[in-house]
Amino acid sequence: MARSRKPDASEPPEWVALPHELYAATCAELVTFSHKTVNSNAPPGGIRLAPEQGLKLPYVSARTLLGAGEVPALDYIANAGKTATAVKQLNQLREGRATAPADEAERILTTLTEATARGTRIGTNKVSLRARQLLLPKEGGYVAVTPLTAGGVNRKLRAQVRQHNERLKEVPDDTRRRIPVAVFGLGGANPQNVGSLVRNMQRPLVFFAPTENRQVQALLALYFQGVRIRLPRPLLRAFRDWCADCRRRHKGSIPTNMATRDEEIVHIRRIARAVLAQGEAARQRLLAQRELLPAGGSPLVFAEADPVRRGLVDPELRDKDWPRAFALQLAGLIADYRFSDGQEEFQFEQADIFELQAMIEAVVR
Repeated sequence: MARSRKPDASEPPEWVALPHELYAATCAELVTFSHKTVNSNAPPGGIRLAPEQGLKLPYVSARTLLGAGEVPALDYIANAGKTATAVKQLNQLREGRATAPADEAERILTTLTEATARGTRIGTNKVSLRARQLLLPKEGGYVAVTPLTAGGVNRKLRAQVRQHNERLKEVPDDTRRRIPVAVFGLGGANPQNVGSLVRNMQRPLVFFAPTENRQVQALLALYFQGVRIRLPRPLLRAFRDWCADCRRRHKGSIPTNMATRDEEIVHIRRIARAVLAQGEAARQRLLAQRELLPAGGSPLVFAEADPVRRGLVDPELRDKDWPRAFALQLAGLIADYRFSDGQEEFQFEQADIFELQAMIEAVVR
């Protein structure tokens, strides 16, 4: 009984003769990004990048490959008849792996070059309901974006990863690691309906998330948000007990004489200075690790952070209105403070809060 011989991967692929008209029609509709990569049941369509759309940036993408002088493999928008075979052989010709007659190969490559010299959009006049969309903020509103995969970029990446892993298998190198890949089921039972490059999309790279560094996280939180005011509990309790004692000794009210006011000012100054010390501690921490901050920590706190929090960390960032804004915020926090010991809370009238604000402002001016 005769057995069919499995083709050797090193052997050149068998060339299938196809009409040149099929190559011409197929080349005209080749795309860099196909709608089918989002959903194999999406209507045919896609986008082909033009050579002038290349970018010279240190990233891996379709546009940066163009910028580096490499044209990512193109794909068909839909599989019909001999389209898949035509595209497969077109890519073989581009990569120098085809066994086509020389004159036929030259004619096909010329047709491919002429047809893909310009970018194009096919079937992009409306978005299919099968195409997933992301809403990205832009200029006070949102823009809807449908992410599409460039099969040619996947093909290039997969080839490079294979070479890297095979090289390590042949010549082990402790300074390099094997690049892990996963298996991604794309295209269902007939992946060729997605495109000729779909199998290159089925091997995504695997990356492990970096371990969390809580110290760096806290440092960046200080930079982007400033320091959050934390009221010193012992000083708040001492102030509450003083208020309660005054009310108890003076029939439910706090006297307005000079001696009592001076005692109250002492409590408020202690609280305000403790909060200012929190800002100074945060400032010293940022200065000690300034090299880890964006833009080298200049300014020391992010420009869009809350102005009170910024000024609390760095006195150089305080404008003429900062003392009043800080005093207003701190006075409100003191008045709203709630204790967990079940004892009497602060009972301030609005006039009392204004008095607290004035005392705090006098400390920071």
